[in-house]
Amino acid sequence: MDLGAKTVDLGATVEGALWELGEWVLGDPVGFCKHPQGSFVVRGLLRALGGVPKTPAGLSPCPPEGAEPGTQGAEPATQGAELPPSFRLLLQRLAEAFETHLLELVEPASASLCLQEALRVLHRSQSEACARLCDALIGRLAPGRPGDPDSSLAAALEDPRRARLLEAAMTVGGAGRLRRLFRAGLRGRLLALAAHPLANHGLRRLLDHAPRDVVGEVLAELGPALARGHPGVTVALAGACRRHPPLQQEALHYLLQAFGSGEPPNQVLRVELLAKLRPPGGGAEEEGAETPVTLQGSLLLQHLLHFRGAEPVLLGGFRALPRPVMAAMALAPPGARLWHALMTSPSVPPPARRRLARKLQGRLSSLSCHRSGSRVVDAVWAAATGPGRAAMARELAAQLPALSSDPYGRFVARKLELDLFLRRPRLWERRHVAPETKSPR
Repeated sequence: MDLGAKTVDLGATVEGALWELGEWVLGDPVGFCKHPQGSFVVRGLLRALGGVPKTPAGLSPCPPEGAEPGTQGAEPATQGAELPPSFRLLLQRLAEAFETHLLELVEPASASLCLQEALRVLHRSQSEACARLCDALIGRLAPGRPGDPDSSLAAALEDPRRARLLEAAMTVGGAGRLRRLFRAGLRGRLLALAAHPLANHGLRRLLDHAPRDVVGEVLAELGPALARGHPGVTVALAGACRRHPPLQQEALHYLLQAFGSGEPPNQVLRVELLAKLRPPGGGAEEEGAETPVTLQGSLLLQHLLHFRGAEPVLLGGFRALPRPVMAAMALAPPGARLWHALMTSPSVPPPARRRLARKLQGRLSSLSCHRSGSRVVDAVWAAATGPGRAAMARELAAQLPALSSDPYGRFVARKLELDLFLRRPRLWERRHVAPETKSPR
């Protein structure tokens, strides 16, 4: 395919230019998708036709409690201007072309990216072609012939060439399709999938969008062996239970079995073990370095902060951590996000926040001069009452010269107004203490 053999008249309207480009792609969809540069053209065209902005890959935010699973991303794609009707027609024609040439588009990496983008755009634009392309893709990648284990969905999730496309299909498949997939090809094999270095990603995508009954079955099968699977699956399972509150007590029971200490009713979670969750074979830390909190551990603990009834066992675990460990957590980006969640979560009562904040006393100056630590100091300051703010200011004001010469510390000193605290303490108290302590008229 010669990409330079044709040019689009950009002097015409945008609608006409995109239609002309779409007709050009429809003339040779396989050639465009397989070409490294041509695949960029196809993906950009799909996003333009669907009115979907380009977003970096990342973790999907957990929807609010009570939200219907499988509906993430189903909102209207456009905000403000309505797309021309011809865009939707051309998008459906492209989806039909992909479905026709599906056998040729599954293998090459660039073509696989085009199929993934097509599923995302069709889902966001609420096109009927999304379900057809999704079914065709699943039927091609995991036909599920009876008695043939090599054709099962579990085997497809362990195959690097098919796993990414199946994950994309699960993301947009909807509750009914995910329920059928789980019961036809995954039930009874979850422990092996959770420990597999590649298949665990597919299981996580399933949990991100599965309905409550599927999440309950996964929890019943994986719960007794939570500590043996991939930590990413544990995090995804906690996130799924966060969406479905009736499952939270059962999930908490299994976590206490795997990571608990003590006996009921005084049993607490061992936060230091949960915080250090990392994939088998090591994490992103340097060799020989001990990290008090990993990304998976931080995400899991943040999910647990939203569990109903988890406050005693979770906050008890945090209170049991030594001061040096709590301060070391604040020096890592995942730990800083965890501290921010502790200081802002409605499930953490103010007295518990004050007790946790006191674990940083004596270390506020060193934290303020650190990129992640300064964010923790900012979060603790925002959550503190008047007396707590005064205690922080007294500790930090003694180190004002060191803070003023540090690129992070100077911003902490400016926000806490330490200069004003030293020069005019009464005025500082009126700004930061009096509003917190004065009684109502």
